[in-house]
Amino acid sequence: MPLPVRAEALKVNPEIDRLLYQVDVIVQEAEGLVDKIGDEQFNWSPDPGRWSLAQNIDHLNVTNGLMMATISVAISSARAEGRLSEGPFTYGFLSRYFYRKIQPPVRSRFRAPKQLQPKLDGSKVARIDDVMGEFRATHDRLKQIMISASGVDLAAVKVTSPASNFLRYELGMAMWIVCGHDRRHLWQARNVRNHANFPK
Repeated sequence: MPLPVRAEALKVNPEIDRLLYQVDVIVQEAEGLVDKIGDEQFNWSPDPGRWSLAQNIDHLNVTNGLMMATISVAISSARAEGRLSEGPFTYGFLSRYFYRKIQPPVRSRFRAPKQLQPKLDGSKVARIDDVMGEFRATHDRLKQIMISASGVDLAAVKVTSPASNFLRYELGMAMWIVCGHDRRHLWQARNVRNHANFPK
């Protein structure tokens, strides 16, 4: 896999550069999780009600798609309104608290709202190539959106979470939360793969 392009080449601010690096690491981790397994293993769940590898990654595809739509609108609006800054940026206590809360190892579990549930319900076998193909495409799109945010005031612009209209974050923190949420579910997916009863 090629090395990430650095900020100087992309002409993005240092915070966006750090976010782009996070996305590259996340994609590499996901690729490692599905390496050398088959579709049956990909769809295996340790217990009823617990998500499989496939469902954890599909949940990220669903959630990130909704988050990116919201973030894209916020970036476009900010540029139209001239809300620009090169930073550095400082974020509020509540959004920083939520970001810490979703990080692995998972100590607090939340039930995903209906709109963020995986499309896969376990009724049919999902193909690794299909789910991972969407994951890669989603994260390529996420990087383009992050690049488009360079120069926008990441602390002044607010984004509403697709999970709840009551959850609002600064634009920059919303992108960090996407990465933190990715790591949370890849950690859960790794626990599935490392389970004692995982099919060999």
